[in-house]
Order: sequence, then C-alpha cells, then structure tokens
Amino acid sequence: MEIITSLENLSIDGNTGIALGSFDGVHMGHQALIVNLVENCKRKGLRSIVYTFKNHPRKLTSVSGAPKKIISDKKKFEILAQLGVDYTVYIAFDDYQRNLAPENFIKEVLKDKLKMSYGIVGFDYHFGYKAKGDTTRLNDLKDKYGYDLMVVKAIKIQEEVVSSTKIREFIKDGNMGKVNLFLGRNYSITGEVVRGNGFGKEFGFPTANISVSEAYILPSIGVYITKTIVDNKCYYSVTNVGYNPTIGNTSIRIETHILDFNEELYGKEIEVIFFQKSRDESKFETIHELIDQIHKDIERVKKFFSIGYFYLQ
Repeated sequence: MEIITSLENLSIDGNTGIALGSFDGVHMGHQALIVNLVENCKRKGLRSIVYTFKNHPRKLTSVSGAPKKIISDKKKFEILAQLGVDYTVYIAFDDYQRNLAPENFIKEVLKDKLKMSYGIVGFDYHFGYKAKGDTTRLNDLKDKYGYDLMVVKAIKIQEEVVSSTKIREFIKDGNMGKVNLFLGRNYSITGEVVRGNGFGKEFGFPTANISVSEAYILPSIGVYITKTIVDNKCYYSVTNVGYNPTIGNTSIRIETHILDFNEELYGKEIEVIFFQKSRDESKFETIHELIDQIHKDIERVKKFFSIGYFYLQ
C-alpha cells in the first residue's frame, strides 16, 4: 500500500474507487466499508483509495477540539494494508480542506486529482465547507461528474450501532469485551518503554513503563489481562493503568509485567494488547499486601489464557 501525504504533483494511473471518512479505529463498520471498496475496485478494474486526514477535522471546526485517538497511525496503516487497499491519502485537514465547497471538493480533489469513478461512504458522512456536503449531495452530483456511489448503512452489533464514539466510551469504561467486539480485533496500546521508579523490579515483578501520547484515549484505571509484543514475539502479561497509589505515584502510568521475561526493554517500542479488565486499582496498607495481590493478578492471567478464552490477532 502506498501512503500519499500531499495532493500536489499527484500521479495515479487509471481511474479509482475512493472510500471517504476519518476511519478512527478502523472498526467493524469501517472494515465493512473498506472490504466493499476493495472488492468493487477489483471487479471494476480500479485502484482503491482511502481518503482520510492526519488530524481530526473537529480540531479546526469544534470548540471542544478533536476526540482522543483510538489507534496509532502505524496501526491504522497496517490494518488498511491488510484489507488490500492500494493507496491511503493521508493529508492534513487545513483551511483549504475546511473551506472547500462540497461541489468543489468533488471536482477539484476527487475527480481532477484522484480520478474517482466510484465512491463509497458511510450513511452519516459529511464533507466540505461547514460539513454541508452529505450523501444526498454526493448522489445528486454523480451523473454530472461521472462516478458511481455506494452508501453503506449503519453496522449494528448486539442492537448497537458501531461507531468510534461508542468505542471510546467502552474504552473509558474498561469494557474490553465490547471494545474488542466493535473493533473486530483486540484494542492495543503501543509506546516506548521508559524508566520508571524501579519498585516493581525491587519487589520481584519488573514492569515495562510505557510512554503514550496524550492524544490517545486510555482505558479506565485498573488492572488488565493482556498480552505484550516485544520484537515480534508475544508474551502473556498483566498491565496496570493508573497511579499505583500504594507506591504514591502522582501521574497516570501504563505499566506491564511480562510473565517469564527478564530482558532489557528500555528504549524499545512494545505493544500491549488488552483482553479483559481484571480489577480496579486499589491502595494497599502494606507492600506485602500489594505483592500478594500481584501474585493473584498473575494467576488470573494464567487461568484466563489456559482455558482458551482469547482472541488472537
């Protein structure tokens, strides 16, 4: 898959099919749309394009700013490539994009630059100046500009519409079952391992402290059953998201203890994959009580994976 970061001097051979949207999380609804894009492009002999933005449009258009990210750009690109997309147009949502009239966006960007002959969008897609463009506008102009259009209806799971907003709510609640169901894969956090206070190692349970940008949404405070990927190898782990009040931390941290692992990790990028919330974070009266609880947390991880109740990526 080729990633395009500028619309200037763009060169794509032949006509294209384009999926339009933010695709934050690339959840089950997004995947249904993109699978349709790729399949129809193959049938029509078109190159497939996902058109999306580096920054969420609401960063410029809403007083409340952009919502927190669900996944990293790297993970998004990996998923889109796995789905068979030929190109991802990944550009900044800037004043040019914000001020384009809907019809001008269709003509100047989708037709003139990207050679769209087939478009696919979600039922609630909006675009152009003040988001005045919608699926009705796209449909009204398809004959004038010569493209076919597919509008994908809402995808529901357990009677709920799959959306990035809903997934963020589940993440904030620590409801990993719903998060993973709606994403169609396990939610994960990727970050660089940085030095912590060293208490975990002192107590016999070394932890990898992960640095994560504030742009990303984090699960609710608590202890989670996880797996951790290090150098393309997957290990069982138990992960704490929180302040570790027994130790007295004042800032939120993500610390993962990898079972049966004692290699140096500082400076490495690792990925922590979340399966289930095990318990809320607690403050213990003594270090011995904390150590006893960590033993119990580790046993929960072993039991969880021993019965095969997990989702492999």
